[in-house]
Amino acid sequence: MSVAEKEITTTRKTISQTPDWRQESRLFHRSRKRIKELGEVFTPETYVIDMLKLINRNNRGLWSDEHICFFEPCCGHGNIIEVIYRKRLEGLYKKARRLDYEKPAFYAVANAINTLWAIDIDTRNVVHSKMRLLESSLKLIKEKTSISNDISIISSEPEFFAHLLCAINWHIHENETLSSLSDTENAYANARKTQAGLQWFLKNDHCPIDFGNNWIDHFRAQKVNKLLPFTFERSTRFIKNILAGKEHRDVEFEFADFLIGKPERCKDLATG
Repeated sequence: MSVAEKEITTTRKTISQTPDWRQESRLFHRSRKRIKELGEVFTPETYVIDMLKLINRNNRGLWSDEHICFFEPCCGHGNIIEVIYRKRLEGLYKKARRLDYEKPAFYAVANAINTLWAIDIDTRNVVHSKMRLLESSLKLIKEKTSISNDISIISSEPEFFAHLLCAINWHIHENETLSSLSDTENAYANARKTQAGLQWFLKNDHCPIDFGNNWIDHFRAQKVNKLLPFTFERSTRFIKNILAGKEHRDVEFEFADFLIGKPERCKDLATG
């Protein structure tokens, strides 16, 4: 057994079986195997905060400007994007309050997610990142409104949360960085610069990112053509089942299943 395998085995023994991103992420946090294969090194939150102070130094209004987009090309478990997202939420919320917008907390969440993009080559990393953003969204709304629990929040605006799940999936997804930022002609050559990148590319092909086409723009374009995105139909059904107290699982929204798709959470609606 390698050192990395021993480390993972030891860590597993200290973690309960609860499917929590904070616990699961510890399995890989110091894995030498993953560092070697994926170049995966996590950034502590204190470092993230210091880095963001540097970019904010000469950019007043950075966190409240809906025209600015953020992109994380190797998001890992979301250590960087979660801090960015929280700052965006707070900045956009304050702006919405100052301008007397209706439902400022929901405005902040909608604009924060539609101006944030993040990718990672590892599926589990992407799921963890999505969960953290959903959790941050719910936390902000609970803090800024009189609604005290997740299910009550979702029941107050079910269509909004169906969109939020779709937006998180649209903006935070599995992809290979070098090829995703390349044109068709150069995608393969760039992907093969790393072994992990080449393996991903051969399995998934070229998946370029269109930063000009966020979830809302995509949804509206479909609506003009009198079409409803299938993923939105699924998210709507997912939300309805949660509110009905049904244990409805959908692999597309696994990140939401961890946080709000649990039977015990549905009891909040009756008692909250």
